Amino acid sequence: MDLEPVSRTILVVDIEKSSDRTDPEKAALRSALYGVLHGALDAAGLTADRRRIDDTGDGVLVVADSEVLPMLDPFLDDAVEALARHNALVSPTEWLRLRFAVHFGLVARDGQGWVGDDVTTTFRINNSTLVKDSLRAADRAQSVVVVSDAVYRSVVRHRHRNLRPEVYREQHDDGRTFWVRVPGYAEPPVPAAHTSPRPPAAADGPVAGKSITISHNGHGNVFATDTIHHVDARTGFREQP
Repeated sequence: MDLEPVSRTILVVDIEKSSDRTDPEKAALRSALYGVLHGALDAAGLTADRRRIDDTGDGVLVVADSEVLPMLDPFLDDAVEALARHNALVSPTEWLRLRFAVHFGLVARDGQGWVGDDVTTTFRINNSTLVKDSLRAADRAQSVVVVSDAVYRSVVRHRHRNLRPEVYREQHDDGRTFWVRVPGYAEPPVPAAHTSPRPPAAADGPVAGKSITISHNGHGNVFATDTIHHVDARTGFREQP
């Protein structure tokens, strides 16, 4: 069957750690999610006649008949504010924490739903471990926003509607480049697991014939050798420099 693609803005929203919740908790979170989304979409002019929302179990897929800019501003700001108002009424353990992913491109719809590589891309960047870990590391945050490289380069970096590219950080995962920001943070926190280790400094020269013994005295590592050309103080028995 030949499907005729159309150009649309794509939003994927996912609830953090939904699988850890009980069924009644999931139902309450989903109700709050739809309340946040409907109000913010309407305020951005992305009204019911210009959008289609498909439930994904622990989130939603929104395909909007619109250019991408209204999804970035005012929708995201309004959604983040509505989320904060909701969470102000519940304890932190009951917070609704969301991952928002924004992309645009060609999509088509058949009897089962939307299809297209750009839909897949939006889901993949939303589900990236880097994005999940950025929200997990930002314990004061209530959401994380990720935009595709195409969205960043065509819209965000040009500062349309006072968008701030400096609060985004470039990330790479699964062969894709995307940009992440955490509302409320000057820049997204980078989890320790994703920081790039500093390469070890080059030794002064070969040390053929030299042996090095490393022992631990409770206060640090002790190196016994004829000549030490380079010691990285970060090295431990279970650590990499």
